[in-house]
Amino acid sequence: MASNSSDFVDGLHYFGPSSSKHFDFGALFEDSILSILSSSLLLLLIPFRLWSLHGEPPKVLKSARLLYTSKLTWLLLLTVVQTVILILYAINSRIRTPTTLTAAALVVTDALGLSILSHAEHFRSVRPSSLINAYLFITLFFDIARTRTLWIQHAPLPVAGVFTSMVAVKFMIAITEAIEKRNILLSRYQNASPEATSGIYSRAFFWWLNNIMLIGFRRVIREGDLFLVEEKLSSAVLKRRAEKLWVRANKNRSNALFWLTLNANSRRLLLGILPRLCLVAFRYSQPFLLSRTVEFVGSKQDSDNIGWGLTGAFFFVFLGTAISNAAYGHMCYRFVTTVRGTLVSMVYSKTVNLSIAVLDESAAITLMSNDTETICNGFQNLHEFWSVPIEFGIALWLLQRQIGWSFLAPAAVAILSIGGTVWVSQYIGDAQRFWNEGIQTRVDVSASMLGSMKTVKILGFTPKITEIVQGLRVKELRLSAVFRRLLTASAFFSNNMRLLAPVITFIFFVLFEKSMGREVSASNAFTTLSLISMVNVGTLLRLIPSFKASLACFDRIQSFLESDSRQLLVLPLKCVPDVTNPIPSDNAVQSINNSKNSPVLEMEHFKSTNQSLTATVIDVRNASFGWSCSGAPQINDVSFCVPRGSFIFIIGPVGCGKSTLLKGLMSETPYIEGFVYGNSLESAFADQTPWIQNTTIRQNIVGVSPYNSSWYEEVVKACSLDHDIALLPDLHESVVGSRGISLSGGQKQRVALARTLYPKKELVIIDDCFSGLDAETEKSVFMKFFGHQGLLRESGSTAILVTHAVHRLAFADHIIAINADGQIAEQGTFEELKSSGGYVDNLATKHKHENTTEIPNVVDRKSSVRKAGMSTRTVRARAKARTEEDDVNRPVGELSTYKYYFASVGWSRSFLSLFYTVFSGVAAKVTELVITYWTNAKEDGDKNVNALYLGLYSMLGGIGTIFWTVACYHFFLYLVPGSAEKLHARLLGAVMNAPLCFFTSTDTGVTTNRFSQDMSVVDVELPFALIDLIVALVQAVMGAILMCFMVGYFALTLPPIAGVVWLIQKYYLRTSRQIRLLDLEARAPLYSHFIESLSGLVTIRAFGWSDDFVEQNLALLDNSQKPYYLLYCIQRWLALVLDLMVTVLAVILMILVVKLRDSVGSGYVGLAILNVIGFSQSLAWIIRQWTSLETSIGAVARLKTFNLTTPDENLPGENQQISDNWPAHGVIEIKNLYASYSIGSQPVLRGINMSIRQGERIGICGRTGSGKSSLIMSLFRLLEISSESSILIDGVDITKVSRQTVRSRLNAIPQEPFFLKGSIRLNMSPDIIHSDTEIIATLTKVELWPIVESKGGLDAQLELEIFSHGQRQLFCLGRAILRNSKIVILDEVSSSIDVATDKLVQRIIRDEFKDSTIISIAHRLDTVLDFDRIALLNDGDLVEFDPPRLLLQKPSAFRELYNS
Repeated sequence: MASNSSDFVDGLHYFGPSSSKHFDFGALFEDSILSILSSSLLLLLIPFRLWSLHGEPPKVLKSARLLYTSKLTWLLLLTVVQTVILILYAINSRIRTPTTLTAAALVVTDALGLSILSHAEHFRSVRPSSLINAYLFITLFFDIARTRTLWIQHAPLPVAGVFTSMVAVKFMIAITEAIEKRNILLSRYQNASPEATSGIYSRAFFWWLNNIMLIGFRRVIREGDLFLVEEKLSSAVLKRRAEKLWVRANKNRSNALFWLTLNANSRRLLLGILPRLCLVAFRYSQPFLLSRTVEFVGSKQDSDNIGWGLTGAFFFVFLGTAISNAAYGHMCYRFVTTVRGTLVSMVYSKTVNLSIAVLDESAAITLMSNDTETICNGFQNLHEFWSVPIEFGIALWLLQRQIGWSFLAPAAVAILSIGGTVWVSQYIGDAQRFWNEGIQTRVDVSASMLGSMKTVKILGFTPKITEIVQGLRVKELRLSAVFRRLLTASAFFSNNMRLLAPVITFIFFVLFEKSMGREVSASNAFTTLSLISMVNVGTLLRLIPSFKASLACFDRIQSFLESDSRQLLVLPLKCVPDVTNPIPSDNAVQSINNSKNSPVLEMEHFKSTNQSLTATVIDVRNASFGWSCSGAPQINDVSFCVPRGSFIFIIGPVGCGKSTLLKGLMSETPYIEGFVYGNSLESAFADQTPWIQNTTIRQNIVGVSPYNSSWYEEVVKACSLDHDIALLPDLHESVVGSRGISLSGGQKQRVALARTLYPKKELVIIDDCFSGLDAETEKSVFMKFFGHQGLLRESGSTAILVTHAVHRLAFADHIIAINADGQIAEQGTFEELKSSGGYVDNLATKHKHENTTEIPNVVDRKSSVRKAGMSTRTVRARAKARTEEDDVNRPVGELSTYKYYFASVGWSRSFLSLFYTVFSGVAAKVTELVITYWTNAKEDGDKNVNALYLGLYSMLGGIGTIFWTVACYHFFLYLVPGSAEKLHARLLGAVMNAPLCFFTSTDTGVTTNRFSQDMSVVDVELPFALIDLIVALVQAVMGAILMCFMVGYFALTLPPIAGVVWLIQKYYLRTSRQIRLLDLEARAPLYSHFIESLSGLVTIRAFGWSDDFVEQNLALLDNSQKPYYLLYCIQRWLALVLDLMVTVLAVILMILVVKLRDSVGSGYVGLAILNVIGFSQSLAWIIRQWTSLETSIGAVARLKTFNLTTPDENLPGENQQISDNWPAHGVIEIKNLYASYSIGSQPVLRGINMSIRQGERIGICGRTGSGKSSLIMSLFRLLEISSESSILIDGVDITKVSRQTVRSRLNAIPQEPFFLKGSIRLNMSPDIIHSDTEIIATLTKVELWPIVESKGGLDAQLELEIFSHGQRQLFCLGRAILRNSKIVILDEVSSSIDVATDKLVQRIIRDEFKDSTIISIAHRLDTVLDFDRIALLNDGDLVEFDPPRLLLQKPSAFRELYNS
C-alpha cells in the first residue's frame, strides 16, 4: 500500500506523465495545468464580466426564486467542500506542497467568485452565464481526470473521497447554471430570440434551433414562426454605428468603406478568431494521431491501452473539430449578416438624401442586391486570410520533420499558385465591375419595362422590348466571358495543392531523399498526404478573386455614398434683404454666381428684421435653377414672393421649366445663382406623374401621418374618390398594385391630390395634377381645393399650382407666367394680366369663375354598388392557401427542378461536363490507393518499385489536373452562359406574354427580383456550388470506398450511416427549403420599397417623410434578415450533425484498428485514417456547397414555377391569319361588348355597342373611372372579352387574331409616355424602317428637332431629362406619325400641355391623320367639339353616342359635363 501511495506522493514532485504503469499524468502536472491555470484565468475574467454587467437593468422576475436559490445553495456547498479539501492538504505534511496549497486555495477563491458572479448573471442577463458554464464544463473534465488520478495512484482516502464529492457538487452546479431563464424573464425580454436566451451548450450544439426544425418538419413555417433579430444584429443599431464612423472617416483613404465596414462590425469579426484558432489546433493534431496509429499497428510491443488512448484522443479531437468548426462558421455568418445590414441600410439612407440630378434608380437597386450579395459571399471566409498562412507555416514545419528538404516542393507549388492567383485577381476586379455594369443596364431596362407594361403592350412594343432586353442579356454574358476565363485560371491555381502538390512532393522525395537514407513508408507517406491536404491554400486562392470582386463592389457603393446629396438651399426669411418689398425689381439684389456649391452668403449684406416675416412663406430673389450647376439654367433670374395663405398659379408653354422651378423651391434642383428664402422646409407635394405605392388606397392617402377617420372621409369626398372607392372590392383597403396599375390615370392623380390635403401642411405644391381629370370631376375637385369654401382656403394653406388649365386662372391670387426662355414673362393678379396684352391676355380661352351655388355630387349614388371582381384579401388568402398546400406536398428533392436546369444546359453538354469532373476526381483519389500498394510493397522488401509506382502516381495526378482544367473551362465558358441565356429568355417570354391582370396583382419588386437576384444566382452562385459539390461528392464516395479497403467489417457501418444521412437530409431539407423561400419572399418587399422610394423621392422629401421611410426600410431589412440569418444557422446545424457523425465513424474505425491490429497492414490503416480525416473535410465541403446549391437551385425553381404558373394572355383560337395591309379602311364594329380584367371576374364594360365608320373621329368622354381607358384597352386586347361579344375591325374579329398582331397594326399615343433604352432614332422608329430624313421632318413638325439637335441629334441617348412632361407627349405624337395606321387611338394626348401646344397637337392630328379613324379620350372637351361623334361612358355603360353639336343642343350628360 505504501508503495502504491508513494506513486501519488512522487507525482507531486514530478512534472510529466505518471511513473506508474497506468496511462496517466502526475499530480504536479494536474495541479499546475488543470487546476491553477484554469482557476487563475477565471479570477482574471470575473472582474471584467462584473463590470460589463454593471449598469444593466434587471431582466428576471424577482418573485421567481427557485432557480436562484438552487444556484446559490450549490455554490455555497461547493465553497464548503473546497475549503475542506484545502484543510486536508494543509494538515497532511506528505501531500502539503506549495503547489497543492495554491491550487486548493485558488479553487476556494473561485467558488466565492462564482457565487458573486452567479448572482449578477442571474438578475442582469437574459441567458445562462457563458463564463460560468464554460469554466464548469472544462474543469469538470479536468476534475474527473484528477479524481481518477487520486484513486488509481492511491492518494489519501479522505482527500480522494471529498474530492469525488466535490465533483458531484460541481456537476449539480453545472446543471443549475445551464438552465435557461426564458420563463422567468420580464415581459419585455420574453420575446427575444431563443439564441439570445440560450446557454453555451444550446448554442454550441444549436439546440435552440430544434423548435423551428420541428415546425418545419411537421408543417409550413410562417413568418410569425421566425425568431426576432437580436438587438445586436438589428439594422437600426448597425446603421447608427456605421454612419457615425462614416462621418468621421477619411474618404480619400484607399478602400475607405471596406475598412469602415470592418471597423463597424469589428466585434463580430473578432469573435471568429478563437474558434478558428481552436480549429487549427484540432486539425493539426490529426496528422500526429495518424502517424502514431500507423506506428502502433506496425509495432507489436505497444499494449492495447495505447490504442484505446488513441481512440479517446481521436474522439476528443474530432469532437473538438466539429464544435470549433460549427462555432467558427456561426461567427462568420453572424458577421456576414451584420455586414449586409450595415451596407443595405447605408445605401437606402443615402438614397433618400440623393440629389435627383444624379439619381440613377437601377444603381441603387443593383448596389443593394447584387453588390451587397457579392460582398457577403466574399466575406464568409475572411478569417482565412490570416489563418491559412498560420496553417501553412505549421504544415511546412511538420512536413520538414516528415520528409526533410522535400517539404520545399509543396511550398513551391503553394507559392506559385498564390502568385498565379494574385496575378489573376489583378484583372478579375475590373472584369467583375464591367459585368456588374452590364447587369445594372439590363435590370434598369427590365424594371422600366415592368413598371410600364400596360403602355408597352398598347404600343405593341412587346417583340422589340423582348429583343432589346434579351440582347442586353446576351451582351452581359459576353461581358462575363473575361471574368469566367479568369475564373478558370483561378480554379486551376486553387486546386494545385489538391492535385499537383502530392505528385511533385513524392517525385522530389524519391529522387532527392533516397541519397540521405530516407525511404517511403506508410507512416511518413500518409502523414505527408494528410498534412498537404490540410494546407488550405485552395480556400485562400478561391477567396482572393472573390475578395477582389468584393472590393470592386465596395468601390461602387462608396462612389454612390459619396455622390451629391440634396442640399437644403432655402435660407431663413430673417435673412431677406428687404421683405417689405415682396416683388423686388430686377436690380434689387445682386445675384451671386454659384458655380458648384450652395451660395456663399456674406451675412453683413443683409439686414435682419422681423417685419412682415409672418406674412411671407417663400421669397425668391434673382434665382436661376437648372439640373446641373455647370450647365445652362432652365429657369433664369426669377424673382417673386409667395404671401402666406395665397394661391400662386404658374403657367407657361411646354418645356419652359415650370416643374424645374417647383423643384428648385423645394431644394431639389441646384441653384445656379440667386436666393430662395423661406421658413417651411416641408410641403405637401403632388408631382406631375402621380407617385402611388403598392399598398392600400387609405395608406397611399394617409402616408405616415396619424389617421383621423373624419378628416380622411372629408378628404376622400373632396377629391371625388368616394364613388370610385365604393366600386372597389375591399373599399379603402383595396391594394392598388405597383405604381397604381389598377387605377386609371385620373384616379391616381386624385389619390395624389388627396395626399396633399390630408397632412394639413402649411404649403401645398401641385404640379399639374388636374390634367388627367374629366371636366366634371376636375371642376368638383378644383372647387373643393381652391374655391372660397375650399379646404385649402378654409385651412389658410398656401398653394403653388403649375397648371395648363388656364380657364381656372381666376381662382389665383397671383399668376406667374414663364416664357419659353425660362424667364418670368409677367406676373400679377388675374384682373391685372387679362387685359395687359401679355401672355395671359393672349390665351384664347374662356375663364371660369367660381359659382357660389353648392357644388353637386359628381355622380349619382346608386342604391347598390357592384363589386368588381374578387376581394384582394380573398385572392391573397386563396393564393396563400394554395402556396402552403404546395409547400407541404411538394417533394423535397425537387428533382424536376434539376431536370429543368440541365435541360436548359443541354443533356449532352451536361453529361460531358460531368464526365470531365468525375474522372478528374476519381483519378486524384486513386493516387492514395497507389500509395498504399507502394508502401506495402516497400514493407515486403521490394526495393525496385519506386519507378513503377512513382510513374503511375504521376500519371494519375497529371490526368486529374488536366481533366479538372478542361472541366472548369467547359463548364464556365459553355454550359453556364448557355443555360443563363435560355433561362432568361424563358422568363422574359413568360413576362411579356402575361395578361394585364398579372401585373395589377403582382408586385413589381417580386418580378424585378426574378430578373435581378435570381439571374445573378444562376450566373454566379449556382455554377460554383454545382461543380464544387460534384468534386466533394466524388471525394467523399471514393473516401468511403477506400476506408473499406482496411477491413471488410468497416463496410458494415456504411448502410446505417447512409440511412442516418438520408434521415438527416430529409429532416433538414423540409425546414431549410421553407426558410430559403421565406428569405426570398422577405427580400421582395425590401426591393419594392427601394423601387417605390426611388420613384417618389421628391414627394417623400417634400412631405418630410425621409426619416419615416428610413424606419420602414430598417423594419423591412430586419424582416429579411430573420430568414437570411436563420438559413445560415440551420446550415451550421447540419454541418455539426455530420461532423459528429464523422466523429462516430472515426471512433468505430479506431476500435476496429485496435481489435484487428494483427490482421491489417499499416498501409491500409494509414489509408483508412487519411480518408476519415479527409472524409470530415469532404463532408464539410459537401455541406457548404450543398447548402449553397440548395439556395441557388431555389432561383431555378422560382424561375420554373414562374414560367409554369404565370398565365398566358394568348388563348387557344387566337391565330387567325390576316392580310399584310389590315386594317385597310379603319371600320370598327363593337357588338355587345362585355370586358373584364381577368377571366371570370366581374365585367368593367357592359353591353357596349358602337359602329364607327371609316375616317370618323370619335371622342370618348366621361368622368374619371367611367370606363374610357377600359374601352381603349379592349381594342388593344388588354382586357378579357366575353364569348358573346365581338369587336370587328374591317370585318375581322380581333378576338380571333393574335393580340400582338392587333397591337402592332393599331396606332396609339398612350397617356403615359414610354421610351426604349437607346437612341432617339430607335425611339422614333423602333423597327428601324424610317430614314433619318423622315425622322427629322417629323420631329420638326412636333417642334422638337431644335432640342434634339442641341443634344447631339438622332444618335443621342434618349434620357428623360431631355424633355419636359409635355414634350414627351409631343415625342410620342411624332412616333405615331411615323408609324402610320388607319386607326389612331389617343389617350388624353393633350393633358400635360399648354393651350398653345394643344393647338399645335390638334392641328397635327387633323393634318397627319386625316385619312385615319381616330378614337380619342378627352378631358379637355373643347378639343373634341369638331369630332364626328362623342361616346360618353358612365360606370362601364355607354350613355350617349351622338355628334357633339347635337348633344350640346339638348339636355344631355355631355352638355352637363361640358358646362361644368
